[in-house]
Amino acid sequence: MNHIQNRQEYIEECGLIMEQSGLTRMVGRIIGYLAVTDKELVSFDEFTEVLQASKSTISTSVKMLTSMNLIKAATLPGDRKTYYRLAPDYCWSQILRLKTGILSIMYAMFIKGIEFRIRKTDKTAQWLTEAAEFYKFMEQEIPGLLDKWEAQKQLTK
Repeated sequence: MNHIQNRQEYIEECGLIMEQSGLTRMVGRIIGYLAVTDKELVSFDEFTEVLQASKSTISTSVKMLTSMNLIKAATLPGDRKTYYRLAPDYCWSQILRLKTGILSIMYAMFIKGIEFRIRKTDKTAQWLTEAAEFYKFMEQEIPGLLDKWEAQKQLTK
């Protein structure tokens, strides 16, 4: 397989992985393309051409990525186009910090399920209890891990 085919497969793989994580396939394909292109900046038109997607699909995906701060828009003097690049100052722990809010929601959901049960010691109740304990544990531990990561990043700057 040649280099171009390998890059194209990587772009598609990024699309599938992002789709599996709850985003759209095109969001992943854009990230994949920005990762493998040798260009510092990529125009909107280039995304539509290279990724063979409609302007509306690219527009929606670019808006999502910019709102997530994963990509940044840039302009060049005398050029009316908007260009994009992977955000050089992205805070990786931010993703997980934003998602950790769901941990307390999941914990509360499982606890509520136990409260509604008449039999609180059967296999289903045990399953709910273990799920609640897991989410409580993760809610308590993840912030410390993120703090540790951020401290480590500060040392390497």
